Amino acid sequence: MPLPKRYAGQVPEIVRIWEAEGNFESRIGIWLAQSSARNKLYGKPNKKQLKEIERGLKLSEEDIEELNVAKGHETNKLLRKVQSKISPEAGNFIHLGNTSYDIVDTALSLQIIESLKILKKDFVKLSESLGKLALKYKDTIQVGRTHGQHAIPQTFGRQAAGWYAEVKRAIERIELAKQVISVGRIAGEVGTHVFIEPELEEETLSQLGLKPDEASTQIISRDRHAEVIALMGINSSTLARIAENIRSLAITEIGEVREPFESDQQQGSSAMPHKRNPELCERIVGLDREVRGAMIAEFGATKVLFERDMSHSSTERYVFPDIFGNLDYMARLAKRIIDGLEVFPEKMKRNLEATHGAIYSSNLLNALIATGKFTRTQAYDLVKGLAQQAIDKETNLRVLAEKEPRISKLLRPKELDELFDPKFYLKNIGVAFKRIGLKKVV
Repeated sequence: MPLPKRYAGQVPEIVRIWEAEGNFESRIGIWLAQSSARNKLYGKPNKKQLKEIERGLKLSEEDIEELNVAKGHETNKLLRKVQSKISPEAGNFIHLGNTSYDIVDTALSLQIIESLKILKKDFVKLSESLGKLALKYKDTIQVGRTHGQHAIPQTFGRQAAGWYAEVKRAIERIELAKQVISVGRIAGEVGTHVFIEPELEEETLSQLGLKPDEASTQIISRDRHAEVIALMGINSSTLARIAENIRSLAITEIGEVREPFESDQQQGSSAMPHKRNPELCERIVGLDREVRGAMIAEFGATKVLFERDMSHSSTERYVFPDIFGNLDYMARLAKRIIDGLEVFPEKMKRNLEATHGAIYSSNLLNALIATGKFTRTQAYDLVKGLAQQAIDKETNLRVLAEKEPRISKLLRPKELDELFDPKFYLKNIGVAFKRIGLKKVV
């Protein structure tokens, strides 16, 4: 598997699906389902032979090691191995009428589906952690930022609610990906059902929880696989966005959150003991690049010549283990970060005043327009000048506004106080929570 051992050890369930054992188990499971379907439809193989086939389709560790040697025709080697374990009468039913990619491509669908099931569980766990974070800090005031600049007050919980909503959509994408790839093909050469009756294909795939690919060639069309990969790429971007925002909030000059340090042995730097680098978030951002690289490879794999070629095969030995291994590790890592995230409300409160009240300029602007004494352009230019002066001279905008005659003659001090109250900006902060159904701790 492409994942280095350091990461692979964190997602053993995914690793097993894509390593030799899981790979061969998926393939022989298709032969068993097809034999069972033949028995149900035609009575051949008979029940005794079906039991014999079932016993023969069990692989030892030695078998798997031998079959995993990159030499010879992979499916034919597997076929000969299992047939050698049973009588010719029973063994001849295995792979009867099939071409290799009846087995290989249908098995690939099963492997992808199993990976998606694991991925969904971990994204659900992450969403639960994000839901708790959002609710815990629903009323914790924080400045919103656009273009990296202070915008207007919001709450940290509202920011986390946005992450929660995006992860919920990621779960929907996983379900969509399962629908897209829940197909197989047991159609023989070039997909034309020459030696495989359509009802046998349908019964076999039904036993595997799949539907027939409507018009397969020798393979399942790779647009399906590319769509799955594209959906997972979006999910990877979601995790990277969350990680990027957390590590940005952890910048020394901002200092509003800090990712967990889980051990006295953990160090941010071998030379600078004070460092608390956001290395876990940075790992997620880095792994997102790997996922995007794998996406490009699979998009290229859609360009298969005529009814099939082998150009996609070698690529996909990397793409799917890489995508699912990295993405599941990223999801688990993100949950670990969220569960252990250190949040500093007091620093958020201090940062709120970093622009000396300039973040309330929009409220002042609208109040001046409401007096009817200014055009919007006049009011905007006046407030813009005062706000820039507040930032440059480090003088509170509220003070400057009260000293400005064009404002003080229209707005009383009490009215100005109300305009500079951050609570004004939070009056509808609960709307997003209601819309995403985040009402209680999940």
